[in-house]
Amino acid sequence: MQSARIFEVREDIFKYIELFYNRKRLHSSLGYMSPVAYRLQKLSA
Repeated sequence: MQSARIFEVREDIFKYIELFYNRKRLHSSLGYMSPVAYRLQKLSA
């Protein structure tokens, strides 16, 4: 039963990120970079 609930929570989080979280909007806390650009910069550093 617990694993089914964990799956539901993960699915809900995925849906939120894909549908509602703006991955392209610039974020002041990221130095006015998009989350994707910030992550790529950190990975290449």
